[in-house]
Amino acid sequence: MEIQWQNDKINKQLQDANFLTREYGQKVAQNIAQRLVELSQAPSYAKLPKAVNPHPIKEGKKFLYFAVDLPGKGGGRGKWRLTFRPYGEHDMAHVETITAVVICGLVDYHK
Repeated sequence: MEIQWQNDKINKQLQDANFLTREYGQKVAQNIAQRLVELSQAPSYAKLPKAVNPHPIKEGKKFLYFAVDLPGKGGGRGKWRLTFRPYGEHDMAHVETITAVVICGLVDYHK
């Protein structure tokens, strides 16, 4: 998929290994880098590996964005999610048409 960034700050932070390790720990930092590679290599949202647990985030029935898991120490799904939203021409009813995304950032929406 084609990747864009919500803003320059997010772009710089999510591609700075030292910053990510300091803020989120080594395991999450490695997973962020891996997820960015997986997003860029997948031809569409529908082709993302199931192991990354791609899922929509909604508020009621309103779509907010998509997320993938960023496991940390101790295994499991972890608390952090890499969030992104589709852009360009796509049909939300057919996720295979989502071929470009905007990275929004990291969220711990379990708080």
